[in-house]
Amino acid sequence: MPKRSLGLIWNALPLVYGIVPVLVGAAVLRRSQSESASLVAFGALFFLGGTIMMSSALWSLVDSERSLPLLTCGVTSILSAALFAWATLSDVLPCSGPD
Repeated sequence: MPKRSLGLIWNALPLVYGIVPVLVGAAVLRRSQSESASLVAFGALFFLGGTIMMSSALWSLVDSERSLPLLTCGVTSILSAALFAWATLSDVLPCSGPD
């Protein structure tokens, strides 16, 4: 069995970060009946972004010769962070504590 290089393991780090949006998106979508439409859209887009990050990280493990999987993961990561910032700043996410 061939040894994995450190660079290949480094390429797989987005796989770990992609788990967070998938879990947050799934938690929001699980409670979608009682949430607003904008929060459900946020959850669906965040779940989709995490799925794309995880699949591109797996793709980079299989095909380490190309940079397209890492580019896809990087762009998706930036878009997910922007989506999260937008949802936080526009009060789509309920971030406040008890009044």
